[in-house]
Amino acid sequence: MLIDAVTESYNKYFFGDVGREIYDFFWGDFADRKARIYHSGDDSVALVTQTVLLYVFKNILKLLHPFMPFVTEELWQALPNRKEALIISSWPQTSLPRSTHLVKRFENLQALTRAIRNARAEYSVEPAKRITASIVGSEEVIQYISEEKEVLALLSKLDLDNIHFADSPPEDAKQSVHLTASEGVEAYLPLADMVDISAEVQRLTKRLSKMQTEYEGLKARLNSPKFIEKAPKDAVRGVQEKAAEAEQKINLTKNRLAFLKSTVMLSQ
Repeated sequence: MLIDAVTESYNKYFFGDVGREIYDFFWGDFADRKARIYHSGDDSVALVTQTVLLYVFKNILKLLHPFMPFVTEELWQALPNRKEALIISSWPQTSLPRSTHLVKRFENLQALTRAIRNARAEYSVEPAKRITASIVGSEEVIQYISEEKEVLALLSKLDLDNIHFADSPPEDAKQSVHLTASEGVEAYLPLADMVDISAEVQRLTKRLSKMQTEYEGLKARLNSPKFIEKAPKDAVRGVQEKAAEAEQKINLTKNRLAFLKSTVMLSQ
């Protein structure tokens, strides 16, 4: 799909689209697949992965060559069994067979991984901390997601022995962070397993107080006739945007605090 899209963009001289499409694929899709190299099962899984990675990397270098001829040529020559220079190699094949069904599965796994990572960052979970997760979906979804259990655990920093799969929410759903990763895929992360709830309540309370003080300062400027009359329009608009952004962050923080406090009450 990438080869077809990039080839079409090159033919239309849409070089900005070419660069963005290759970057998004290389960083968002290709880079994460290294997880299978460390598969703990059959060595053939790692071997197949290495073969696929080599195939994909070779074609990425071909697609990037018009942009970065010297760097891509140097990397190309470092690959095994190179018999010709990249600059005279054939362009990647277009219109190859594709499976939209398998692409959808991969996108669901990506979305789930991204959602868990974002939740970890949002709640400031320690990078090395392994957490519990309950993955909820249909029988079909659970089947293919569970097959990627080790990959999911590696990329999302989950406790491999405490990843649970089910077709309905877990008993502690109200005390968990609920994530809707994509259509038909949800995750529940027990909050107590992620953070020290009492400490997080204190941290967010202090943060909320500081944010409200800053917001009140912005509102005071906007309510000042002198500021509105004398300040350049761009400056006024900038303060308005900051105030709107601050208000949004305050509401998000209030919601998170309410969730944390309700979790404490449920656990008592």
